[in-house]
Amino acid sequence: MVKKILFLLILGVVFCFTPISAASLYCSGLKSTLKIIGEVVRILKILVPSVIIVIGIFDLFKAITASKDDAVMKAVKSIILRLASGVLIFFLPTLIVFVFDLVDGFSPYENDYKECVTCVLNVKNCE
Repeated sequence: MVKKILFLLILGVVFCFTPISAASLYCSGLKSTLKIIGEVVRILKILVPSVIIVIGIFDLFKAITASKDDAVMKAVKSIILRLASGVLIFFLPTLIVFVFDLVDGFSPYENDYKECVTCVLNVKNCE
């Protein structure tokens, strides 16, 4: 499921730079789609940490009640991996913005790019 979501986010960024028509270039023609992607990102930022915490507590509880040291260590490692993936998903939009800011020769597309980013990261501010 995470791979599908990442694919959709990358697909959204790719289509951000594809001309829609002569009057509506780049992101301005995709605002409704970008708003939907922005809502999905916002929901994921809330849902992913919550699910990680609930599943982690459940796994750790099972391991502790089993009274096996190996099971407890395995559960702790699993929680750490889940937390790392949750942090990555939480900061993925920021990482994408950072990568695009590093690209040299990006300035001709910067205004359109900022419009796309606003629609994905701040849905309320998308015009």
